[in-house]
Amino acid sequence: MKNTLDTIQSLIGGVTAVLLSALGLLVVAQVVFGEATSLNVISNLQGILDGFVGQGASLAGIITLLLVVALLQRKKE
Repeated sequence: MKNTLDTIQSLIGGVTAVLLSALGLLVVAQVVFGEATSLNVISNLQGILDGFVGQGASLAGIITLLLVVALLQRKKE
């Protein structure tokens, strides 16, 4: 059972790493190429962050943001 959980945790960690790398690549591509890119990644990220800390933000949104940041920064033991 522990081996299965370790495998699933490793898989999820790998997928998360790939998605974060792709997000970074898309942000850099948008900065370099500007309007020529088909995705507006920076605007989408701003929209997500506005939900956490923008005009309609609440304490629950800020707590959620802190939890997401803590999960992304968690170091593997």
